[in-house]
Amino acid sequence: MNKYELILKGISDGDTIGGPYAIASLVVKTLANDPFDLEALDRAYRGYYRGGSFDSGPTFEKVHELLALGETREQAVKNVHKAHRGFTAGCNPMHRFAVVAGLDIPYRTLDDLARKDAALTHFDPIAGLISSVTVRIIRKVLENYSLTEAMRSVTNELNVAERKILQTTPSPSGYAPAVLNAAVQFSQDPNRGLMRAIEYAGSNNYCPPIVGAFIRCIKSNLTE
Repeated sequence: MNKYELILKGISDGDTIGGPYAIASLVVKTLANDPFDLEALDRAYRGYYRGGSFDSGPTFEKVHELLALGETREQAVKNVHKAHRGFTAGCNPMHRFAVVAGLDIPYRTLDDLARKDAALTHFDPIAGLISSVTVRIIRKVLENYSLTEAMRSVTNELNVAERKILQTTPSPSGYAPAVLNAAVQFSQDPNRGLMRAIEYAGSNNYCPPIVGAFIRCIKSNLTE
């Protein structure tokens, strides 16, 4: 099993609905040959929407609905942010882009790529920030950092304002910083953390796909 397959397997472990795994699979399939081809990702997301965009969240859905009506992506992303009263810092970008940590691309490129991907659908830069932090944490865990070490290392790469955002209290909401912190909290227990995360998250299932990805990568280090 290669690294991106390991991450996908982890996402699947925690995905009780199916959407995070489906869209993460789409991302890795689209970017496998050229991880920097965001135009291909744009086209893939449009196709995913036309195919029903299963469990992709209200922001992704509404942006692509407006695109289908003729708006530009920039217009659609801004208009959805306005329609949602500024609440576009959700976890769909982190769900879909975490798998990119397993592609053979330089670590230094992950931050910019994650933020650009998130901006295709989510106007609030917090969505891109947390997607970026998530993909960098996973890459570091794959490189044999402990989860705690990876979180500390990535946090040290952030500016003061970003670190403050990362201090958000964990919760079962879909707010990306809360999702990430809940995922880190549950993943400290590789044996029971995923089960506890699924119970905690309930039907919304926001943090468990990330918990699954973290734990798969943690366990892969323990068995090497």
